[in-house]
Formats: sequence, structure tokens, C-alpha cells
Amino acid sequence: MRLTPHRLMRALRLGAALLALATPIALAGPFKYRDLGLPFPDTVAHALLFYALTLGAFAALPRSRAQEVAVSMIGVGIASELVQAMVGRQMSLQDLIGDGVGVALAYAPIAITRLRELARTHPHLTFAQIRRMDRRRGGPGLPAPAEEPVA
Repeated sequence: MRLTPHRLMRALRLGAALLALATPIALAGPFKYRDLGLPFPDTVAHALLFYALTLGAFAALPRSRAQEVAVSMIGVGIASELVQAMVGRQMSLQDLIGDGVGVALAYAPIAITRLRELARTHPHLTFAQIRRMDRRRGGPGLPAPAEEPVA
């Protein structure tokens, strides 16, 4: 069996699905965090978990916008805290902040790459102008970058 992008994406989606199924068990299961014996605080564990979940979602959903995936993962973090409160565990703002930090750390390289691209291709347009021209939002599309004179 040869490795193809399609097969790799199927494997990534399977891995992301398994991680997504394991997350509610990890967050709402009957065990306590201190019983795990991890050498860092619970908030750091939440950040690491949501960093991994967000990377898995980015890999498993290549046609989705990264910003929408990141916002969805914040929603998952909020939902996980609500579920914890419903099953008798402590709902924590610190854990939610940890979730957000994990998502932000996973999303930051994508945002920086996009900003670098816009600075290269359309350095003098405002973000509002770029947003209006976005084809995905019904705009005409971004104009082609200006050609630099060849010396």
C-alpha cells in the first residue's frame, strides 16, 4: 500500500476522531487530575490537550478555514467546562483559559503566515478592503499582486 495524500488524510481524520472521543472521557471521567500524577498544573494540561485537539482538527479538516476551526475549538472548551459542571466536577475559568491558550498557540503560526502573505501581496490595503474583496464572503476576489519591475 502506497502512501498518498488521501490515505494520510484518512489516517489523520481517524486520529482526530479518536482524540475527540477520548477528550470527554478525560475531562468528565470519574478520576481526579491529581490522581494522574502529572508534574504540571491542571491548567497546563488543558492547554496541552487543546493544543493537540486543535492541531488534530487543522490536520483533519483541510478545507475548513483555520479561524473557524479555532473558534470551534474554543466552543468545545466552553462545552467541556459545562459538561464537567453537569457531571459534578468543578467548572473552572482557569481551565477554560488554559483551553484558549492551547488553541491560540496552535493557531498563531497560521495567523502569522497569513499576515506575512498579506504583507507581501497587498501591503497597502486595509484589512476592511481585503475583507470586502474576499471571494468566500461574496466579494470580487483579491486583485493579482503588482508585478515588480525586472531589472
